[in-house]
Amino acid sequence: MGFNLPVDKTSLLLAFDKLFEEQRAQDARSVPRPEDIVKTSRRVSSILYLPVEVKAREFHAKALIARAAAEQGLRVLFGAKWPLTMNIDRLPPGIFLFKTMHQFDANSMAECINNGHLVAVLDEEMFGISASGKYIKSTVHPHAVGCADLICAQGQDYAKHFPYTANVVVTGTPRVKTYKESRGDDILVCLQSGNINNHGRSFAEMVQETLALSAFPLNTPEGAAWAGIMREAIAHECDVLPLMSETIDALAAAFPMRRIVVRPHPVENPANWAFSAPNIVVDTRNNIIESLEEASAAVFVSGCTTGLDAYLANVPGVRLGRGGVGISANMHSEVNTPAEAVEAVRRAEVWNGTIDGHLAPLTLSQSLLDLYKQNAGGAGTLSFSLRAIEPNENDTFIRRKFPDTSLEEVKALVGRPVQKIGWNLFLI
Repeated sequence: MGFNLPVDKTSLLLAFDKLFEEQRAQDARSVPRPEDIVKTSRRVSSILYLPVEVKAREFHAKALIARAAAEQGLRVLFGAKWPLTMNIDRLPPGIFLFKTMHQFDANSMAECINNGHLVAVLDEEMFGISASGKYIKSTVHPHAVGCADLICAQGQDYAKHFPYTANVVVTGTPRVKTYKESRGDDILVCLQSGNINNHGRSFAEMVQETLALSAFPLNTPEGAAWAGIMREAIAHECDVLPLMSETIDALAAAFPMRRIVVRPHPVENPANWAFSAPNIVVDTRNNIIESLEEASAAVFVSGCTTGLDAYLANVPGVRLGRGGVGISANMHSEVNTPAEAVEAVRRAEVWNGTIDGHLAPLTLSQSLLDLYKQNAGGAGTLSFSLRAIEPNENDTFIRRKFPDTSLEEVKALVGRPVQKIGWNLFLI
């Protein structure tokens, strides 16, 4: 059992190369520079906007920011990014906190500036990535740099390697505050095949849309580097998939009295995995924090962010294979066979290494408050007349990224009165 579709690495890479060459030949964009963006002075109201793309990865951390900002006197509007970014022109001028710095983000940031907002960004896709100037330059759009009034660095390494002159402040990241003590005995297995097993998009659609996120034209060295990162990720998923599939079965046989909890990546299709062992269950919840809380071991693909998650949750980790751009490629016990994985789970060793420089103490809400105080002056009374934005029932890609969320769930997270003002959109 295991992954029930054939995976041909050679064919997938050939298909990727063909799509890349087609898009590169058609890419007529000019080379962007931060200096292309012209900003004027903006005065804003005391409101913070927190768009969330993938609820499973971001929602609890964003709720912490929302709660801290509200305690410091800011109003906060947070939730699904789509109704927020599609109403930029209708929102009172405030501070938008973005989570990435791709081309689409740069476009939304420019719209924010044109409508009187301030732009801050915490590059959350770097949470589990080893910071390097080459990687950051390949993934950060220069126009996003030009738009940003504040760039929040999760650690000293990111700030040190940031390849542009900008207002970079080390703020830490709220994600480190979301982990809970493990109280369970599950063996958590974290899948990583979102590129080759994407939910809601074909392989070609996934490749085309991801290549379109390139900060630079694909016919430049930086654009080629972006494509190279993606190609390596596809190859890495193909290489580790057989080991992952066999390891799940081996763990189920070796530990028949323990649950083997298989957690698909948030953007992959869990329907393409099938298991016959009675102690294997698929984790359909949206939050890795809850999964780790019930685990006494976490098995992950080398380079996957869940290896860092396990470390921060103080859960013994087992790393399948080697490689990947994530910091977890150098963390936990490396295994290369199902038998080695079984023995590593049995040893239950907590990794005692260090990740100095990768993460810093959390000061994010204070930095956002400082940004507001430096630019205060918007309207004192806030009112909202927003376009109604909600994906249709068949839009599984967006709905899987951000499932419907109740007012009660948000109230429990922020501990304050909450008003729901749109699809998955909440005002504190």
